[in-house]
Amino acid sequence: MSKIEATSPDYVRTLRTLSAPGFKIVEAIYEADCEIPAQPYEWATLCLTIDGGYCMDWQRSRLRCGPAALVFQPPGEIYSARISGDGSHCLQFSVNPHVLQSIDEGLSDWERLRAPRRPPPHWLAFELRRELELGDDLSATSVEAAIVALLAELAEVPSLEALSTPPPWLERVREQLHDEFRQRHTLENLARTPGIHRVHLAREFRRCFGCTVGHYIRQRRVEFACHRLVASPDSLSRIAFDAGFADQSHFTNTFRRLVGVSPGVFRGHFGTIRTQ
Repeated sequence: MSKIEATSPDYVRTLRTLSAPGFKIVEAIYEADCEIPAQPYEWATLCLTIDGGYCMDWQRSRLRCGPAALVFQPPGEIYSARISGDGSHCLQFSVNPHVLQSIDEGLSDWERLRAPRRPPPHWLAFELRRELELGDDLSATSVEAAIVALLAELAEVPSLEALSTPPPWLERVREQLHDEFRQRHTLENLARTPGIHRVHLAREFRRCFGCTVGHYIRQRRVEFACHRLVASPDSLSRIAFDAGFADQSHFTNTFRRLVGVSPGVFRGHFGTIRTQ
């Protein structure tokens, strides 16, 4: 998702902004089916999709992002995007590259953040929206601390980064997993349609996307759960079932590992957030 400039185009409506030295947060709504033209952006960007979705393109790679998806875009890259038919409600955190350089030593694996990547959602991203809603005299300081902490967290976890351009058959497999994350898949069944060996599928998926098939599915399930926890009153057991988890215990353990807190804590803190 491209960074919003001072003068926003007609297809985007800015809801809130918050600025601090070297940082900026913008909450905005993009119109359905609009095209965001390819262009370079000087600042790094973290984009949290609150509702709706989009496809982001850079070089020869693409990421599909739905509700609760979190994407890191390094500075200096050229990005374009197409907003989904449902529109897209996003929260974007922009960081000056000089700030990134100043905190470089504090990141355990900075190299992992030098390419666009889609890590698991993290509670700190939702906490940043809380600060934007609060908007008091301490928010700028809180935002700076939260963004630095979030970058450090993201550098330590596997993601859905596109390490190389996937062949068409593998992109189709990923699209299938993206849409059918609630179902149980086996490598053998996934490999049957393109007519390749399951071992080849496993190797190519990890090489191109930087994670296993299982991790991809878990992350999609957790993204779905994050959105439901924030936007609905459904029980944890209902959300676990609808997301495709075997039971609530499995859901809780996976959610805590990827997001950083339990589903109950996450809902208790962010459950009043509603889409605009």
